[in-house]
Amino acid sequence: MRTWILSIVVATTTLASRAGLAQPALPAIEEAQLVAELEAKDPRLAIVAAKVETSRADVAAARVRPNPSISIEREEPFVDGTGLATNYLRLSVPFDISGRRGRQVAAAEANVRAASSDAAQSKLEVVISGLRAFDDAARARIHVEILTSARTSLVRAVEIARQRGKAGDASGYEVQRFELELAAHDDDLASAQIELRRARTQLAALVGRSGELDAMTTLELPGSVPAAEALVAKAMNRGDLRAAKLRSESASGRVGAAGRGWVPTPTLTAGAMTVDLGDQTGTGYVVGLGLSIPVFDRGQGDRARAVADRRVADAESRWLERQIPTAVQIARATLTARIEQARRLATGQLDRLDLILVAAEAAFREGNASVVELLDAHRAARAVRIRALDLRHQVARDKHDLELALGQRL
Repeated sequence: MRTWILSIVVATTTLASRAGLAQPALPAIEEAQLVAELEAKDPRLAIVAAKVETSRADVAAARVRPNPSISIEREEPFVDGTGLATNYLRLSVPFDISGRRGRQVAAAEANVRAASSDAAQSKLEVVISGLRAFDDAARARIHVEILTSARTSLVRAVEIARQRGKAGDASGYEVQRFELELAAHDDDLASAQIELRRARTQLAALVGRSGELDAMTTLELPGSVPAAEALVAKAMNRGDLRAAKLRSESASGRVGAAGRGWVPTPTLTAGAMTVDLGDQTGTGYVVGLGLSIPVFDRGQGDRARAVADRRVADAESRWLERQIPTAVQIARATLTARIEQARRLATGQLDRLDLILVAAEAAFREGNASVVELLDAHRAARAVRIRALDLRHQVARDKHDLELALGQRL
């Protein structure tokens, strides 16, 4: 009976393998293509671009000059019931002699550069987020491949047990133990396939596609990591740090513009007039010069807001200047240590797994090893392969952490 069950298990595995081969190819995407599609289609980057456009609109608003005004007036005094009408047509043009407008334009342009620097950092964060999903999908696929390959090895061991059972060399316990191991392995494989579908669906959604999308990478280890000093030097030009410094510059410009609030704004007036002189009408001109009197509003409110904004920007700059070198050094040290750990595992254990499995199966076939020893060999091989995959996956995540700390791709 047990032998019959094992035969069914082997047959089912073979049919499932053939069915898998008949499935249509799943769409896949390379890392460079993913980055290009994220930069072109991701809605978050449209939000970032809109913020930059908003800051450019502030420049346009700062460049606007005051509108001139035109007025028509009529006055008519009466003497003994007779009115003498006077008509005025005036054109008034205010103009700035304080330099506020130029300072406001310069401050707004600095704010545009700050928004653009923030946009560069935000764009990197969006790309890194997508690459992490890309790596997760690759890790899930390789995990399924490892478990599928391990199941094939287990089925081969089942066939050995079946043959020994026919020869009377295998006990009922050994057959039952293999059944339990296969059932547990199938459960692990089912969980891994569920995770694979989730990761592929999430990756497809990131680039605006329906269904599932596979990641075309094997999570290979990076060849080398640049020196810490070079990375720190690059990181000090990070987008968010540049943006903080530019916001401070913009706020300083606004402080300067507000500080010119005590300068009066002159208004030049010119026009024509007519005067009713009884039986004649006199004509002439009107010229005038007006000055605002900055007694109450001298730009105090604008200056206070600008000073507060400058303090915030300066505080952000100081914090980033302190935090960035530490973040880069920690991320680099973690990445290099993880790469070394993954390489040690690959050279010290992965290379020996096939030989160990072959030796264990041969010993079991010849009756020199128990079922527990054979299953232990299969479990150890599976665990080491999954651990090697997890390390490669973590190296990829550590690399992205370093890229975020650096402010650019490696």
